[in-house]
Amino acid sequence: MLVVMNRELSRREQKKTETRQRLMRAALHLFGERGYDATTVQDITSAAGVSKGTFFNYFDTKEAILPGIAAHRLEELETALTPERGAPSSPVARIKLALRLMAEDPLCERHLAHQLAAAMMHRRDIGPHHALRDLLSRQVRQAQELGEIRSDLDPLYVAGVIRALFFQRIHLWHQGQRPFPLPQLIDGSVDLLLEGAAGPRWTG
Repeated sequence: MLVVMNRELSRREQKKTETRQRLMRAALHLFGERGYDATTVQDITSAAGVSKGTFFNYFDTKEAILPGIAAHRLEELETALTPERGAPSSPVARIKLALRLMAEDPLCERHLAHQLAAAMMHRRDIGPHHALRDLLSRQVRQAQELGEIRSDLDPLYVAGVIRALFFQRIHLWHQGQRPFPLPQLIDGSVDLLLEGAAGPRWTG
């Protein structure tokens, strides 16, 4: 009897996970197609094939779905960074790959990025920021183990600097400062950070 109940609970949890992901996929598609402001909760639930009331079982407002999407996209990103999925063996190369994939994500589009930042600030939800920092810090630690990054540096600090550098580059890109393709700018920024900017006469 207990085994049957556990199976039922497992199926129920799986269905809830699938419904939540379907809502997030529908929302992200509609935000990209129509814009965030023009998309209603009814639009999202219609596209996801569920009732409007079902939406509020998972998200209390339309705004609340954005941090949820961000957290889910970061989980997918971490999976994409595993060598078993074809990611580079070099942790530094994986850091660059992670930032390039993030730059291509619809959530980094100017308007949605602003809406996401506002949603996290309004809800005091810093989970996605911490998740990104933790994802990057794991890559930094692995890079330190392989000698790609100095071992005397705090991985969380390095990850925080990389994260800040990425968002600064995205901001400048949205402002029209586009001397090179965005992936090239991101890779160059990471190289500059990790190699250092000291000239031949630098004395420290």
